Amino acid sequence: MTYEYGSQRFADTIFVNEKLSDFVKEIQQPVAASINTDDSGMPKLLVFLSNQTLNIQQESEALLSISSDSIQTAYSSLTANDHIRLRYFPLYGELNAKNDTSGLRKLGMVFDSLRIDDILKSKAFFNANPRSVLALFAFSRFSSFTENFASVASDFTKLPVWAQNSPDGKNIARKIDGANNVQIGTKAKNFTQPSVVGKPIGLSEYSGKYVLLDFWASWCGPCRKEHPKFVEVYKEMKSKGFEIVSISLDTDKEAWSAAIQKDKMDWTNLSDLIGQQNTVALLYGVQTIPANFLINPDGIIIGKDLRGNSLAEELRKIYTNQVNRSPH
Repeated sequence: MTYEYGSQRFADTIFVNEKLSDFVKEIQQPVAASINTDDSGMPKLLVFLSNQTLNIQQESEALLSISSDSIQTAYSSLTANDHIRLRYFPLYGELNAKNDTSGLRKLGMVFDSLRIDDILKSKAFFNANPRSVLALFAFSRFSSFTENFASVASDFTKLPVWAQNSPDGKNIARKIDGANNVQIGTKAKNFTQPSVVGKPIGLSEYSGKYVLLDFWASWCGPCRKEHPKFVEVYKEMKSKGFEIVSISLDTDKEAWSAAIQKDKMDWTNLSDLIGQQNTVALLYGVQTIPANFLINPDGIIIGKDLRGNSLAEELRKIYTNQVNRSPH
């Protein structure tokens, strides 16, 4: 059985025989989990763990089942779209390999529809059941799609105290604080993280320069589609005092390093390799990627989520204004 909370992954293993009738496990919060057997042909069983007894049976040599109750039924409803997405992932890979832009656009519309449905469904459940053991899970479902975590701060206060003080709740609170602290016009928070070669590098080392603080991951297709533009901008603006600092939400160092090489990211690349709970991402309230912040030489955030040609246009405007203001 595997599950995750507070940016930590857990796995419990038991040997089942005729004498074993129950298994008791204490966890720090209600959480989604998957149950697997050592039979690779048996599909994993998706369940929700809380302060209740789960009755799990093996119906056949190829199927596990769980006794249905209101919690498991609601959990299944909230996660129904996840099963649909899984069916489309192979198609995404095929279309991407063929560079089928029309097919990818249509598939993107499908994913957008699923995302909207997830938001509406989980928000409706949360509003109707704010004290449920599934409240934190439902909150996480709809809040994970927001680009500005500060926008869900009022909903967070509706969660039960146990949820706010849970490992996931504390991470969410840090993201909300981070989002509130990185509005345009605020001072960018300093940090230090290891580079791809293991050297600790801090944001303060780029004081006096314009810096694009970029959040991405090797597995994020939209992130990597931005990189060719970043490469062009970096070549054009580096001599003017512009730098890029990319923070990866990867967990696999080899995948991270390979993506850096393939995308020709010849600038500073940092990560603590703990995925979506990356400490800098939490500090800056980053929930979805790609995300970025443009920081001026005084360390003030002057732009957010500059994509496509908007970054180059913004920097050209900045440097043109500097030239025009300089004494002749």
